[in-house]
Amino acid sequence: MPRRLKSAHVFPDPSFPLACIRHRSHGPCPLHSHDFHELVVIIDGSGRHLTERGWTSVAAGDVFLIRGQMAHGYAGTESLSLVNVLFEPRRLRLPMADLAGLPGYHALFRVEPGLRNREGFTGRLRLPADDLATAAEIIAEMEDEIERRAPGWKFMACTHLMRLIGFLSRRYSQTDRPESQPLLRMGRVLSYIEEHFNEPIRMRHLTKIAGMSESTLARLFHRVMGRPPMDHVIRVRVARAAELLSSGDLRVTEAAFKCGFNDSNYFSRQFRKVMGVSPREYRLRRSAA
Repeated sequence: MPRRLKSAHVFPDPSFPLACIRHRSHGPCPLHSHDFHELVVIIDGSGRHLTERGWTSVAAGDVFLIRGQMAHGYAGTESLSLVNVLFEPRRLRLPMADLAGLPGYHALFRVEPGLRNREGFTGRLRLPADDLATAAEIIAEMEDEIERRAPGWKFMACTHLMRLIGFLSRRYSQTDRPESQPLLRMGRVLSYIEEHFNEPIRMRHLTKIAGMSESTLARLFHRVMGRPPMDHVIRVRVARAAELLSSGDLRVTEAAFKCGFNDSNYFSRQFRKVMGVSPREYRLRRSAA
């Protein structure tokens, strides 16, 4: 069984789950897992990245995310230099703003990890030298804040993490590497859902964006997200409605209509299915909190 690392072993401040670990000469490493995310940036050299599904070659400029609970390791390393950015997104509570509108964000942080974890998919982001230098500079600034701990260091470290995520998401959105295009097509589907959740969405819209047949998209989507596309649309709509019910004075029916539901009774059933309580109960609990 792969060894498992826990966040208490890697984060200098247990209340702040963000750290950078730099390996200037990374040797072979057996399969292991952890309960936090690991964003890997290959600075130099080469090697094989191992998962329970197999292995893929890595080289300078490669960037990929290892989700918590996923076993991975390295072998055949040659002057492999990399930086691991370790973080727990739920505890950091970074603002998403309009990030979900970038197909590259979904490709890097949702699509590629999901496919690799299930079937050893090889597509990933590879930065050219100038973009790699920019990413390395942002990481160095984040490292400096975490090490010096000057007043406001947690805020500044999170700022640099958001800069890094935004920069990488933009670059992935713009890549023309052939092996990255299937990931980006899925990313465009997810971005479309995030940006048009309050409008009618049909499978034919999504298949056109993806450039795939309905059966291919449904199969790929389920591998990435763990659910059919239209179920995901409903979950996104419910999540947006929950935000409105938490922060505004809208009636339940108004929140439903603003989030793409045309039938308030259907909305209430779907809301309870996803959230475990009715919309009114959810609002009351959030108000009490």
